[in-house]
Amino acid sequence: MPSITSPRSSPSTPLHQQASLASERRHREERLYEASLGGCVELLAQLLQEDQLILARASVTCFDETPLHVACMLGHVHFAKALLAHKRDLAMELDSQGRTPLHLASANGYVEIVKELLQSDPLACLIHDEDGRTPLHLATMKGRINIVIELVKARPEAAEHRLSHGQTTLHLGVRHNRLETLKVLVEMVRDGDLVNAQDDEGNTILHLATANKQIETVKYLLQRSEVDVKTMNRNGFSALDIVEHFPKDFKVIELRELLVHAEAQRAIRLSIAPPSTNTPPITATVIAAMAYQASISPPGGVWDNDQKDNSTILYYAGTSIMAANDPKGYPMFLTYNTISFLASLSTIFLLISGFPLGKKVLTRILMATMWVTIIFTALTYLRSMLAFLHVHRKPEDARSTGAASPPTRAPTYARESESMAPIPVAVFFMFVFLCAVAILFLVHIVRYLRKIRKSSRSGYQPV
Repeated sequence: MPSITSPRSSPSTPLHQQASLASERRHREERLYEASLGGCVELLAQLLQEDQLILARASVTCFDETPLHVACMLGHVHFAKALLAHKRDLAMELDSQGRTPLHLASANGYVEIVKELLQSDPLACLIHDEDGRTPLHLATMKGRINIVIELVKARPEAAEHRLSHGQTTLHLGVRHNRLETLKVLVEMVRDGDLVNAQDDEGNTILHLATANKQIETVKYLLQRSEVDVKTMNRNGFSALDIVEHFPKDFKVIELRELLVHAEAQRAIRLSIAPPSTNTPPITATVIAAMAYQASISPPGGVWDNDQKDNSTILYYAGTSIMAANDPKGYPMFLTYNTISFLASLSTIFLLISGFPLGKKVLTRILMATMWVTIIFTALTYLRSMLAFLHVHRKPEDARSTGAASPPTRAPTYARESESMAPIPVAVFFMFVFLCAVAILFLVHIVRYLRKIRKSSRSGYQPV
């Protein structure tokens, strides 16, 4: 029986006939949509007999999904096969949310339809929707193990596709607590880099499993030799660090025992950002800037003009006023400030040099440089305050030490002496702070010596 096709309208066709043809097409499209909902292969065959272009037109109509999308959502296997037999490129059509029919079949777990779609075009595995998710992402989130197997066999590289926050398919498997699906992915991909891949926050799948207290998942991951238990995220936390911050309960205790048994270690966290982040080491940078500013603009400033006594130049413009007023304290100020500056620069250099901070020796060096930086920054401040106190001498005392000042400055000493009275209080509190730092430093030394003593007995090396 010859096929019956719809006559084409032309400019010479009367308007009422054009309206009639348009109405017939809309009616067929409605019947096609009904056939898709019911999975009626016979009605599809009848519609194709009436209009061979009906499937081509369905791709450009106002419907949000093609008939194949509807069939994949509802699991009509035979109807999907019939559609692909007449128009295979329907497998790559997108709906209003950027999803292919393979997305829908994968999410709903229709294995036979997935196989048919993959035979039509395996590249459909790599297409992502408007949320950046591939069919493998959806199948993993839903725990469709059979679908995951088919998708990975067709295109193994689909497992490496990342979402907007850097999450891999394995991250989704952990986040949605799909352990069996995760096992299938790990076994099929067998890529150590993918197993230890980090998202935008620096978290591996071991970090996520630990944070979600997924004990069985952690057990499985720790059995895999390719899993790195010492990886730190962007906050400087290892998996063991995450456990240590949880309130103690039975799950936390078991997780900690598992990680310690697997030789996981805690990261030594400084008050600066770790090198795995893209942010600069803020603390060290600020202290370096402060020390640099103090070196070019010391307390009290510099002389604006040459200071003369008759024809003799006492001080040149640009030299430090503090050096004149406090000749003994100024070298100490420069020494403290220079040590603080160099220590902060050393910290920055170590952080951006690319050295692995997981090494115990290097982390201890960084911690020591930060201690030195903070202590000598405090000493620089203290020396500055003492210099201001030293200025409150009588003018005749200044002349007696050889630090003569211009006559115009003499009256200012008397006026400033009362307004600067709170400075001794600031100096006192600075001394208290330094004493507290010294005590804390001694506590750390004692704790570390105890660890060394304990490790010498057990053979365990302290972190």
